[in-house]
Amino acid sequence: MLVFILIIIAILIIRFSFSLTSGKKKLRIIVGSILTIVSIFSYPLLVPVFGEWNGFDGVASLMVFNFILLLGGIITLIASLFMPRESMNNNEQL
Repeated sequence: MLVFILIIIAILIIRFSFSLTSGKKKLRIIVGSILTIVSIFSYPLLVPVFGEWNGFDGVASLMVFNFILLLGGIITLIASLFMPRESMNNNEQL
């Protein structure tokens, strides 16, 4: 049950990172980098908590959660590379 809750939370975080950064290339690069860094460094910090609380299932659930966040961060970074450059003037937009 915990794994499904963590998967839903990870998907919501990734969805909000895409929807709040639509059309903003620099912000999307920053958010993608933050998602990637958080997914890498939060795992060793949270393993003792989830290990005590739910044992092996908790650690496996945390691993899936961080893996989904890592993939979301990488996908966000890749998506930001294919975005067009931001225009300085709103009149230049089509």
